[in-house]
Amino acid sequence: MDLTQAVRELRTLTGETQQSFAQRLGLSLRAINNYEKDRAPNSPALFRLAKLARQVGRLDLAQVFSSALSAELQEVVEPMTKEERIWSSVVLALVRDRQLTDWPRIGGFLVKALEKVAGQKDAAEAEELEPVLVEARYSLTSTAEIELEELAKAQQVKTGQTYYQAYSEVLLHNPELYNRYLQERAAAARGTSFEGTMATPRLRKRSKSKSTGGKVGKP
Repeated sequence: MDLTQAVRELRTLTGETQQSFAQRLGLSLRAINNYEKDRAPNSPALFRLAKLARQVGRLDLAQVFSSALSAELQEVVEPMTKEERIWSSVVLALVRDRQLTDWPRIGGFLVKALEKVAGQKDAAEAEELEPVLVEARYSLTSTAEIELEELAKAQQVKTGQTYYQAYSEVLLHNPELYNRYLQERAAAARGTSFEGTMATPRLRKRSKSKSTGGKVGKP
């Protein structure tokens, strides 16, 4: 199965329109439209598509997205030396048992180090690191999505709903938590090429207003 077919099948499974599916993933409507036609998703999109596929129980689709992500990021993050493999194993061990460590401090330190590295690269190399940086900022320092997932799992156990149904209900009944989730995603993308697509609706409107001299045209 190719990526185009996998994206279409996943969206069909969720029963969402392209617009709502795009909002769920923090992407633009144009991006989803392109992915369902002939354009391959970028790294952040592949990561989120794989995660959503796992949440709805389609491990075959998750594997399609994960394999594409692995191939795309291989040159950037694949351990190449003994030292790199050791450090990768150390970080992996810490992630798997992060409840036993001072993970917020460790994660924050790793993100700051990666930001420093990206800031010293030339434009092309920095762009290659952007997907890794965005996901690191979001996954290592954000908490809202973790809370949403825990609530969804509890809801699933309580009601017998599918994970996707439970997650959707949790979002509906926790607007403040969902708003924090959107804010954390926007913060993760700051200063990168993903800043526009991952901004909250309010920030997008403000940005558009600035670009039009304070006048936002009618849709």
